Parts: sequence; structure tokens; C-alpha cells
Amino acid sequence: MRFFLAPAWPMRALALLVLVLSVGACSHVPISSLPQLATLDLETADLTVLRAAVRAPKEIVAVPGGAFVVMSYWRQGDEARKTTVQALLEVETDPKALAALKEEERAGMRITLFRLTEEGRRKLEAARSEALALKSDELAKGRRASGSLAVSAEGCVRSALPAGPLLLSTYLRLKPGGNFVTLIQDIDLRTLLAQAGSDESAMKPCAN
Repeated sequence: MRFFLAPAWPMRALALLVLVLSVGACSHVPISSLPQLATLDLETADLTVLRAAVRAPKEIVAVPGGAFVVMSYWRQGDEARKTTVQALLEVETDPKALAALKEEERAGMRITLFRLTEEGRRKLEAARSEALALKSDELAKGRRASGSLAVSAEGCVRSALPAGPLLLSTYLRLKPGGNFVTLIQDIDLRTLLAQAGSDESAMKPCAN
């Protein structure tokens, strides 16, 4: 089984952005990231070290309980019947972990780092075991299985958004002490919203 790292890691302000990003973000994956992505082994990775990060305008804030790793797996040719599992993420506040993204800091931007909750880790490990069992079963029958991994993080708007592009970048780390791999680099949320027939007025304000 080969797991695909889906390029949809949105700090989303409304649900439709997940769908739009999955279509529009591919061209924003840096070419320099491709060799690093090819070396990430999701089948054996220690999920306790999994970290995902989003860089977005500082006016957009992560909503607690709104971030998930989404794992899907299916028999090849039968994606319509795929199994999908959501594992909850929480904000990582360890300064040492945040320091690994120091070079990605930009004026007017906020980097939010996530890690799996204990329950989320157990849920994802169980889903991975089931996916690998499916792989083994399908290989015995001369067939293949496939899988994907993506992250979605819900965001709200705390204050008036700046004029111009609302740039979003996303990152992933699966190796202890390793570098973060850039998955999406500077994709414009306003452009994506326009493609979906909407604009930033659809983004929900933060509760407090």
C-alpha cells in the first residue's frame, strides 16, 4: 500500500475550502519538497512525533477541537467505498518544536503547530493497522490497496483581514528532530474563495 500525502492542509474558514484546496493546491507544492515527501514512510512512522503546521495571516486563528488528521484507505479501483478516519489534533506549544519553524516566520503571519492528541494517536494507529491488514489481504489476492493522509484545521477571523492576498502555507514532520517539509507554499485564500463563488465575508468570526 502506498499512502499519498494529500496537499490539502487548509486553515479553513468554511467547509468548502477543504474541497477547493484539494483541487487547487497541487500547483503550490514546492518542487524542492517532492524528494523529501518521497522518503516519508507513513506505514512505519512513529505517530508520537507527527507534527503539522499552518502559516496564515495573524488575523486567522485556529479553533480548538477543529483540527484533524484524516486517513483514508481503499481497495484499488474501489475508492467509492473507502474507509475514512479522523484523528483529533491539538495545538503544540513546546518552544523547541516551534523553533524548528523559525525560518518560516513572516511579518504579519502566524504559525500554528499541531500534534496528535493521545486519543487521536491511538485512533490513527488503529486505522493504520487496519489499512495494512487490507494491504496484506489484497496482495494475497493479486490486488492492491491505496491510502491517503491529509490534515484540516478550522480557523476563525479575530479582526479585520488585510487587503491583498491571504497567503497560506502548510508543513509536515514525521521524523523525530527532522525538518518540516513544505506541503503548500503561499496559496491565496481569497483566490480559492473566489473560485468557489464566495469571498472572505463567508469566514466566521471568532467567538471571543
